[in-house]
Amino acid sequence: MTDRWREVWVTGLGPVTPIGIGCDAFWSSLHTGKLNVRARALPVDVARAVDLPLVSMLPAEEIPGMAGYADTLATQRCAGCRDLGYALLAARLALHDAGWEPDRLPARMGVVQAFEAPGIERTVSALFELLSTPPPPTGPGPVYDLLAPYFYAMQPFLYVHLMGKALGLHGLSTSVHNACTSGLVALHVAAQGIRDGSADAMLVVGGEAFETAVRLEWFRRLDVYAMSGTMRPFDAEPLGFYVGEGAGAILLEAADAAQGRGARPYAVYLGGSFAQQSAQQTVPDLSAARLAGVIGEALRNARVAARDVDLIVPHGAATTLCDAYEAKCLDQALGGQATDAVGTAFKPQVGHLLAASGVIDTVAALLAVRHSTVPPTLHTRPGHSVLPVPLAGELLTRPLNVLLKLSTGFTGHDAAVVFRRV
Repeated sequence: MTDRWREVWVTGLGPVTPIGIGCDAFWSSLHTGKLNVRARALPVDVARAVDLPLVSMLPAEEIPGMAGYADTLATQRCAGCRDLGYALLAARLALHDAGWEPDRLPARMGVVQAFEAPGIERTVSALFELLSTPPPPTGPGPVYDLLAPYFYAMQPFLYVHLMGKALGLHGLSTSVHNACTSGLVALHVAAQGIRDGSADAMLVVGGEAFETAVRLEWFRRLDVYAMSGTMRPFDAEPLGFYVGEGAGAILLEAADAAQGRGARPYAVYLGGSFAQQSAQQTVPDLSAARLAGVIGEALRNARVAARDVDLIVPHGAATTLCDAYEAKCLDQALGGQATDAVGTAFKPQVGHLLAASGVIDTVAALLAVRHSTVPPTLHTRPGHSVLPVPLAGELLTRPLNVLLKLSTGFTGHDAAVVFRRV
């Protein structure tokens, strides 16, 4: 077997979520249906706030292992970049889960990141604070000089640099910005780096945090934000989504190298498919149903038949159009052949982490495969699901070998990836 076709294993997972930090705590919460959705007041303008339900992380000082990363970011003039802090902790957890010592990482280990808007929350917070401060008698202050450090921290390459510096990574590293499909695209980019011999191991990391409501207000005005604090994916009458904070990390390794060190893999990454609809920014093209082609191609690339799929974890944004789009495309792509498959969606528990959602959803899905257990989709009413496969309404224990994970995103991005249990 040449390096070009090296098998790629998932050897480590690192969840950092409001319902659990680390695999054991996170899985226990998924298993028991734990919820932590709370209303929170976030500034949306100068001297104006809005109350929104979201799944919020605890303060940094109450998160085990978080203090050191907060200090690290402060020394790099990135104090308050909580999304990156959570991602650093998630990466360390994934490395520990895989059995890697921090000072013995492979020289050719890199990272592919999935963040929606690096640094923007801190920058907007600083802008609101600046605009709410009365100008001095001599006139307005130097706005650019005051905000320049925040502007620089919005460059995606800075997050890649800081993670490499904090973790000691020197291999292929980059970031992906494909809306809500970013996490799955990052997985594929990382896997391809291993397959073609550019890297021996790759971290896939995404994180999210909110200091303001500037991004969320846009969703609220589109009437897709779940102001009720209840999210019910694939229900015939969905209520929209709420966001979540936290991070997820997945460690991929070349199977030969991982096997040589005695690693215990979660699954092998078989392949994926990706497309852009180039239609409207916020509404999927239901008539074209391009996700159906993406799903079919992903299964072909993975050399898996629809009848072999055991677990389907769709994007599950809990909005009328997006859920209908996924359901229609799954129905077309599977053609009634996935008779043993069951679906579940994790966003009611973890919230929607936007660009990072694919990473944390995949962490949850791979834990389900490891434990041969499907956590239920919370809130979706029995008998009201529009998904073309049964949607888990209660905890199911059953063999799980092939996982199909989907993501769809604003601006027309579609993604599907496939894993097989090792």
